[in-house]
Amino acid sequence: MNTNSRTAVFLCVAGASLLLAVAVHYAGRPSTSEGFSEVGQEFFPEFLDPLKASELSVTRYDSENREPQAFSVRRNDSGLWTIPSHHDYPAEAEERLARTAASMIGIRKVALQSRSKDDWGRYGVADPADEAVTAAPAEDGEDTADPRGTRLTLKDSSGNALVDLIVGTAVADRPQHFFVRQPDKNPVYIAKLNVDLSTRFSDWIEPDLLKLNQPDINRVLINRYSIDEQKGELVPGEVLDFNKDRTAGKWSLDGINPESEQVREAAVTDLVRNLDQLKIVGVRPKPEGLNADLTVSEEVAGNPLLRQVLQQDMARQGFFIARGPQNSVQLVSNEGELIAGTTNGVRYTLYFGEIARGSAKDIETGLGEKAPETADAAEADAKSDPAAEAQPAAPPETPGDDAEKGPRRYLLVKVDYDEALLGPKPTEPVAPEKPAILNDGAAPAAPAGEAKPDSGDKPAETPAGEAKPADEKSESPKESGSDQPAPNQGSCDEPTPPPATEAGPADEKPTEPAPAPPADAAPATPATPPTPAADETKPATADETAKPAAPAAQTPPTTPPDPKVEAQRQYDQAMGEYEAAKAAFPATLKAWEDRAKEGQKRVQELSTRFSGWYYVITAESFEKFQLNRAGVVEPKTAAPAPGAETPGLPGIPGLPPGLPGLPGN
Repeated sequence: MNTNSRTAVFLCVAGASLLLAVAVHYAGRPSTSEGFSEVGQEFFPEFLDPLKASELSVTRYDSENREPQAFSVRRNDSGLWTIPSHHDYPAEAEERLARTAASMIGIRKVALQSRSKDDWGRYGVADPADEAVTAAPAEDGEDTADPRGTRLTLKDSSGNALVDLIVGTAVADRPQHFFVRQPDKNPVYIAKLNVDLSTRFSDWIEPDLLKLNQPDINRVLINRYSIDEQKGELVPGEVLDFNKDRTAGKWSLDGINPESEQVREAAVTDLVRNLDQLKIVGVRPKPEGLNADLTVSEEVAGNPLLRQVLQQDMARQGFFIARGPQNSVQLVSNEGELIAGTTNGVRYTLYFGEIARGSAKDIETGLGEKAPETADAAEADAKSDPAAEAQPAAPPETPGDDAEKGPRRYLLVKVDYDEALLGPKPTEPVAPEKPAILNDGAAPAAPAGEAKPDSGDKPAETPAGEAKPADEKSESPKESGSDQPAPNQGSCDEPTPPPATEAGPADEKPTEPAPAPPADAAPATPATPPTPAADETKPATADETAKPAAPAAQTPPTTPPDPKVEAQRQYDQAMGEYEAAKAAFPATLKAWEDRAKEGQKRVQELSTRFSGWYYVITAESFEKFQLNRAGVVEPKTAAPAPGAETPGLPGIPGLPPGLPGLPGN
């Protein structure tokens, strides 16, 4: 064998040895090395645009009912967001879904925790829809860990999965880190997540059910009747009708005694706030044949069989079709109703029905509930079953939400337009009519040369052509030939002089002439002609000497105002008010009409929104609507009488009430 042949043989042997070594290396490597090379990589590197997500599905295992529970939101062909798992109820999901989708972009595989399928249960990453999964012991060996995780799936409009991940238990001592797994792969990774996986129905819907503002509510009527289902009769109850003053903003109650009673503003304010913040915890589709205004369709009304089916369906929720005035058909509910009106003319009517029973999922959708034989039996069952009353409406991840504990109630809502709630429609102001006295140039009633008061001993004379008012106790001399009454002096502020100042009072003693005043007494002008000189020498009594002269006797009668001047003043004032009202009228009318249009538009929107649904509200909301007169009326606080002493201070004789500088003034 030559050199070349030997070299070729050596090369072949070396190559074969190398290949054998490589084969032995890979053959001897553990087969479970899957996942090591992917540490640090993204789970979904191709998912970059959160707006592509048009459907979200979250699936959990309900250990209470021992079945998987799925919650999903989806954009339908019309572009509207609905909740397929809740009868396609409208959802406010676009913004929330975008946030959830954005939080899934760039999620990385921080570390590899396990490569074995047997460890899925230990880290809670088993598929929640896998019924064959059994519970595994927790790492500490003291408790049983739930082997199933929460599966989050995001899809685009074509149904292609953008994200599909099972989230397990949280990693100890590492905030926001969880064990995760992709459903079609075995490895369990640790990943940092900041994603909202809420499956609460209330988190995905419009939180403001009635879409009203508390300041806009100006009327609330509570009718607390009930239904005797055994007799089929309506039992009247207490009726409270509250109205809000448009100017003062205070509430009043029909039938209240304003002299001794007043409305407790805090109680009514709390009621109105509850209307503004009313939230729902569940929905049910209304049966066919019930219109948006809660009347029965003509087709159902004319078919006894369909009408009976409709009545049975509604009775399970606590609502009934009854005959109203003039043989009309009206809806009634076994827990009464509430009417709320707003300043833009929207009138809400809330009907409160039966207790909603069942699990959290039953409360939200009603898919698993059973119809009670009667409404009374349903309420009795709820009272005898503490677990049913305390059943939370929230999903398993949020137990103990106090706002959603207790027996929930069914609710029906309808809206209509009531123009009376807007207040009177503004009318164009009318110019005041000019008084005739200003048109014919009539002279003032009081002559310019009217007699003026005399400061001497003569009494005040009545002007010519005028007579003393009829309520005077003494007659004044009249001008010769004048028998016309004096003009009305009712607007004059001058008080009528007391009888003692008139000539010849009834209590004057004619047998005792008036004495001369003492030397040190202040002179007084007598109101009557002087007494004859023979009487002046008679001594005066002590009472007559001490009696002061009436000041009113020295005050001459007030001159009546000039009728023409007064008429001109009043006319000018009326014209000023008219001009101001005329200038403001277009804006006032437009504001009223804008409120009317807004109310009519809102009624159309809300009628469509409420038309297809029963609602379920919390026990707390229901109780806040159940007011009675004793809870909203209180005794009126008596206002202090004029001149009353200030509390805490002794009365001081001689000081007038309300003296400035004292506390309380």
